[in-house]
Amino acid sequence: MATSAPAPSREAPQRERAVIRVRTLVAAALIVLAVVALAFLLSSILSILLVVLVAIVFAEGIRPLMHALQRRRVPAVLAVGIVYLGLLLFLGVMVALLVQPIVSEAQTLAANFPTYRSDFLQFFNNLESQFHFNVDVSKQVGTVLGAAQQVLFTIGGTLFSIVVNFFLVLVLGFLWLLSSERLKRFLVDLVPPDQQALAQDVIREVGFRMGGFVRAMAINSLVVGIATGVACALLRLPSPILLGIFAGLAAAVPVVGAFLGVVPPVLLGFTISPQYPILVAVVLLVVQLIDANTVVPLVMNRVVALPALAVVLALLIGGALAGVIGALLAVPIAAALQVVILRVGVPAVHRAQGREPIVVAAAPPPPRARALHWVPPWLRRP
Repeated sequence: MATSAPAPSREAPQRERAVIRVRTLVAAALIVLAVVALAFLLSSILSILLVVLVAIVFAEGIRPLMHALQRRRVPAVLAVGIVYLGLLLFLGVMVALLVQPIVSEAQTLAANFPTYRSDFLQFFNNLESQFHFNVDVSKQVGTVLGAAQQVLFTIGGTLFSIVVNFFLVLVLGFLWLLSSERLKRFLVDLVPPDQQALAQDVIREVGFRMGGFVRAMAINSLVVGIATGVACALLRLPSPILLGIFAGLAAAVPVVGAFLGVVPPVLLGFTISPQYPILVAVVLLVVQLIDANTVVPLVMNRVVALPALAVVLALLIGGALAGVIGALLAVPIAAALQVVILRVGVPAVHRAQGREPIVVAAAPPPPRARALHWVPPWLRRP
């Protein structure tokens, strides 16, 4: 008599599915913990990471000078030393030429500060009487001056930290220039052989974007600073050299820097007449418009090649994460990420979808910039 086979038990699959679910939950929990731990670690060493990133961006900015010397058979260490020596000599000459006028203008500005304050109060009191405002102008001005004094104390307290970080950037940049080629070769060796040419091209393009931003920013800041200083001198504003230096430094911040550089000259225009700030604003906005339509397209946009929305978002994120330094680093980092996404990420997504991958090549310079032969060679694409 044949016996019927025992019915298959359903407990084993259920138990197996339960084990799979537990493993999935454990893996997800471990991933979350790892992400939280990584975020905590990065936040605790954020200041160190910022110094390292600044050093890398700075080093990529002066790399073409090093390569120019190496093409003349100068050893790498000596080439970097010559570049550093040249930069330090240039900085020393600029400081020697500007320190006396800056100190003199700062002393004049400090001596005339009570007069400027009374002019501001008189101007706002006239507005109050004319438009019937109910604002205690003296109290508001006192609050602003107190806040400015606190800012000056803070700047003085962090001056030592700034000097230390400056020398750290120089040292780390020196080491990066000497060792980055070996690091790049190591990263390329990790890629499959058929993708190594693409990896080399992407690394080269990322370095060009980051370093090109530094060079373009330096040129743009120099042009804006000189033009603003000359305009302020022609407008008979006090301390035109200081105003030009401030405008040049502010121009290093994309998008918003142009507007920040106009604010101090406009405020000092009140010391001449109540209507004078309008003339100052018009003249300086014309300077900014000329710069935005000549220098920026030639030396900045062709290097960064980021949409305006991406630049603004990068500035907001960088500023929220790391303040002014984060805002300065946001644009070159965003430009580097754009290269990686377009050259690596987009083709990978297309391959995963079964579509023919589109290889995004490095964009050639715009026709207008290519036609101008005076564009510096170290701003051109490699």
